[in-house]
Amino acid sequence: MVLTALCLASPAAAQAPEARAVRIETPPRVDGVLDEPFWDAIPPVTGFRQRDPVDGAPASERTEVRIAYDRDALYLGFKLFDSEPGRILRNILDRGGRISKDDRIVIALDTYLDRRNGYIFEIGSLGTQDDALFTDERLERPDWNWDGVFTTETTVNAEGWVLEMAIPFTTIRFADVAEPVMGIAIQRSIRRKNENVFWPHIGQDFVGGIAQASRFATLTGLRDVRRGHRLEVKPYASLGGQQLAGEPGLERQSKAGLDLKYGLTSNLTLDLTWNTDFAQVETDNVQINLTRFDLFFPEKREFFLERAGLFEFGTTRETEIFFSRRVGLDADIQGGARLTGQAGPISVGALALRTGATRAASDSAAGGSGAPAAWNSVLRLQANLRERTTAGLIATSLDRDGGSNRVAGADFHTRFWTSSSFRVWGARLWDSLAGGSGPERQAARAELDLENDRYALSVDRVHVGKDFDPALGFVRRRDMDEWQLWGGFRPRFEQSGWARRFSVWGGGVRTLGTGGELQSERLSSNADFLFESGERVSLVVDDRFERLHGPASISGRTLPPGDYDFRFWEAFASTNEARMFSVSLEGSRGDFWSGRRTRYGGRGVVKTGPHLTVGLRLARNDVSLPVADGDFTTTLVAVDLVGAVSRKLFAAALVQWDSLSRELQANVRIDWIHTPGSDLFLVLNTGYITDDTLDPRFDPWTRRTAVAKLTWLKAF
Repeated sequence: MVLTALCLASPAAAQAPEARAVRIETPPRVDGVLDEPFWDAIPPVTGFRQRDPVDGAPASERTEVRIAYDRDALYLGFKLFDSEPGRILRNILDRGGRISKDDRIVIALDTYLDRRNGYIFEIGSLGTQDDALFTDERLERPDWNWDGVFTTETTVNAEGWVLEMAIPFTTIRFADVAEPVMGIAIQRSIRRKNENVFWPHIGQDFVGGIAQASRFATLTGLRDVRRGHRLEVKPYASLGGQQLAGEPGLERQSKAGLDLKYGLTSNLTLDLTWNTDFAQVETDNVQINLTRFDLFFPEKREFFLERAGLFEFGTTRETEIFFSRRVGLDADIQGGARLTGQAGPISVGALALRTGATRAASDSAAGGSGAPAAWNSVLRLQANLRERTTAGLIATSLDRDGGSNRVAGADFHTRFWTSSSFRVWGARLWDSLAGGSGPERQAARAELDLENDRYALSVDRVHVGKDFDPALGFVRRRDMDEWQLWGGFRPRFEQSGWARRFSVWGGGVRTLGTGGELQSERLSSNADFLFESGERVSLVVDDRFERLHGPASISGRTLPPGDYDFRFWEAFASTNEARMFSVSLEGSRGDFWSGRRTRYGGRGVVKTGPHLTVGLRLARNDVSLPVADGDFTTTLVAVDLVGAVSRKLFAAALVQWDSLSRELQANVRIDWIHTPGSDLFLVLNTGYITDDTLDPRFDPWTRRTAVAKLTWLKAF
């Protein structure tokens, strides 16, 4: 039945619609007013259709897009008609913020017309910018830290709002031909209606949305345009000081470094970095671990996030062969190089970085117990076999005195029908220090996903050897052979005035050790209801079985070997995030190993307007286990503030406290974009132990850091 429905939902191949860019002699003044005469002479792109709430229906508000260009830039003029211009949402000023909470426009460009990779430019109704790169039609973890240089201005009038923008051809890379042809898609969000409209139409059966490059329209008419800069240089200088617990006095720090980007060809880019610095990177959100596995902390450093999708291999947050957070956290990155781009039908990603010795290794007083300096290397290749089908290879290597840790793997991914896919990958590890061989050092996964907007069926087979430990990767769970089966049904209520979508999911996971012994089983069901207003409620019921073959630690409490059965439920409710005040609440209750756990928490956000947003997060666990000191609670409180003076000057502060570490942490970051692509950062980072049982002679400050960092982008 599911297969039949999926086949019927598959549209016949159709010719892509076309947009034509018109050459102009004099560039417009980008001021959010389309008053240059040539705008009226350009035939507009119209015919936007809803993706939601009513898939395929005409947009409730009219949109006109005109496209022009000269030698230096691509210009887009939008007339975004609105029957109630006073209700256009305009609250986000900080670059890279949650622009999706406002009315917005998203432009996607497949500049090589390879139907799988591209650029994204997102502009809010205040002219606020964000941008990204997507890879292989995937937008799960887009590279929103890619900072392209482009110009935008908006105005609101009696008919709606107007957007005028210029994308320099030096910002994007495209084929070295006389008349480049690109793919293009445009999305408009009318936030108060929770309405998203697309041109060309990309229906809900294509779950990739704006990244579904195989559904893009064709942009033609370009000729004799200026190509990207061959060379971009971005030096930085930082000055600051820090005082760490146990270290006497204030350590003053001054540092300078350089990032260099060179276009080897129109398709290949070489990045060089020297004395790399990440002082401006925001701090991690605190997580409290009540599992027996490692927590996953996402990468936030700009150097690694740019084109990150090109280096992905494995299963996200589960078994990643290359996980960049393993590079440079315990030792400084002294320098290195990265090569990214296209070589014909092959995507290329290569990375080599030199990291210094860790502090303990370089400090003779510590006995040299840390790790020595190392080379961290990655090579990733992906070949486009045909539209929506790729095959690839990866190799990673950590080399230091005394040995190496190396991994090689291959993968294959094909997408068919609308959103269905089959993917398989496998990898093998060689570690000259640990020794060993055979399946204990191998990992593999095969995934079959049959999906459209209404039905889904997924079957996965996973193997991870007990000694599979890639030094540059992340493996959440080793020593397992696992089967997963999941199914879902997601009806939409397009004629309803209050209900939008209902989703129900169910399935199970059975995990054995690589020796065949049962480790765990899970049966789970989930029901989720989305209202037309943007509110959401969901309920999850979980049944789990865990067999411990040896003692396990849960938040420092030791559980004895044995069999454990537990059932619990989880509930979640949230309001529309675009509201002036929004809130989300969550809770769970039920068995927890051989005891009980109650968890509850939530988050509230208040937007006072475009200049200040205040958020408060609370999470609490009440746990009772029949072991020594088994009754305990954990509490996490966090306050985050986002303030903006303008689109070029904004600040963020995150203050966190948790009951396990009893540390009050504060991170404040001010960013002034003094010229496009160039910033001045001011960063404060502190930690203070609030435990009043400590020896009064103990310094409660774990760290006090203040840094100023100036970057400057120069293109040649």
